[in-house]
Amino acid sequence: MDDEWRLGETGFGADWSHEMVFADEVAWKREDLVTGMVEFLRTLPGVTAVEHVDREAVVISAAAVPTGRLSAAVRRRWEEAKQERPPWMAAMDRAARTVEGLTGFQRDGWQLTRVVDSQLSHVINLDHWNGREPGEHLIVVEAYVRLELPDVHPHSVLRYSGDLDDAVLLGEVITGRLRPALEPLTSVDAMLERWHGHESIEEAGRYRLPEIRLHARVLVSRGRLAEARDLYQIDFERTQPSHRPYLLQRLAELGVPALTTGSDPQLSVTEEATLTAWHTSTLPLTDRLRDLTGMRLDGARKSLDELWAWLRDSRDRLQREFAEVAPTLAMSYYGVLAGGTDAGHAPRDPWYRVTAELLTAYVGEVVIAQAPGTVWGIGVNGELALIRRSGTGLLWRVLAIVHGAFGAPIEEFDPHQLRRLSDDMLRWVNADPTSQVWITRTSA
Repeated sequence: MDDEWRLGETGFGADWSHEMVFADEVAWKREDLVTGMVEFLRTLPGVTAVEHVDREAVVISAAAVPTGRLSAAVRRRWEEAKQERPPWMAAMDRAARTVEGLTGFQRDGWQLTRVVDSQLSHVINLDHWNGREPGEHLIVVEAYVRLELPDVHPHSVLRYSGDLDDAVLLGEVITGRLRPALEPLTSVDAMLERWHGHESIEEAGRYRLPEIRLHARVLVSRGRLAEARDLYQIDFERTQPSHRPYLLQRLAELGVPALTTGSDPQLSVTEEATLTAWHTSTLPLTDRLRDLTGMRLDGARKSLDELWAWLRDSRDRLQREFAEVAPTLAMSYYGVLAGGTDAGHAPRDPWYRVTAELLTAYVGEVVIAQAPGTVWGIGVNGELALIRRSGTGLLWRVLAIVHGAFGAPIEEFDPHQLRRLSDDMLRWVNADPTSQVWITRTSA
């Protein structure tokens, strides 16, 4: 198997004997090589058909040709083709010379560098990408600052992509955007001065978590550990719980004063307080749901079907009832999976999130009644979770399905969807923890 491609037998279909799969980076950046290889395969003796079925995949009909012979022929042609320079490479060389002339940076191929001092360099990297349309070529220009610290990656200051053939626009970007973005960054001290007011060094002006981390690490290098600790506290609270042990270990190695955490060091103080409040508020939330629906909601699985049926005709009522009510839980407690395909289409309005919280509390009550010892916790991605032998996020799953009940035609309405969700939760919290993906943490 080559790093750039592999060729072997296929199970794609009865009409095909082999498949050639390219590495993602090759398929995206060297479309010309992939296209050329498709044409080359069609010329080989014994090959009766070739089809480019995906950007990364080609299927071949050559039942009488041994895989080794086919691979050897492809490898020879591949090495020859890589030595050829298609027109877009010449265009990239011209672009690199243009950037060199406008910046005075030292050029090495498609990367240009200016050493500012012993601690700081400015780097401009040019890259080529194929566009969405056949024959469309893009140039990507990214400007970085590179610090001479052993554990710090270059930090992007500006990124631009555009038509490779538009030399005029490239020149305008270099003179009008790139140079003004890099020129104030004359030293690490100048960067610290910018950061002092939480002003970003990025052209877009976004002082985000990666830059906060860089700022903190530079402060550590200057021995300003107390200031660095304040920034790392922000890092800790914005980082997913699964990453926090590594952060705490690294800070101890750097000598940064201990951060403030919950009694479980994977939880922030705010998360732990929220979790404690949620533990005590789920029964009152269920009482509120009983008042709203007029149902007994006795914790039985059947009650979930009744509640689900009630939701079908209750959108307007819920929207009115919770028009002025703020959700208890921030969006972070839905976890990263709340951006997935199903949950990503769910409303995020406050009234809808309040509804999701009420249903989550009750589904959790049903699960806990059937699996004593189950508790509420915080998952590795920050999600509200149910935990027993293993754990599973629940809030984001409720968020994803509730809107599908509102006003659904009776012939399309699944009457047991909420009950099945509860059964899934029960199965997962009872699962062997070594076989579960959603391992979680709790302060309980």
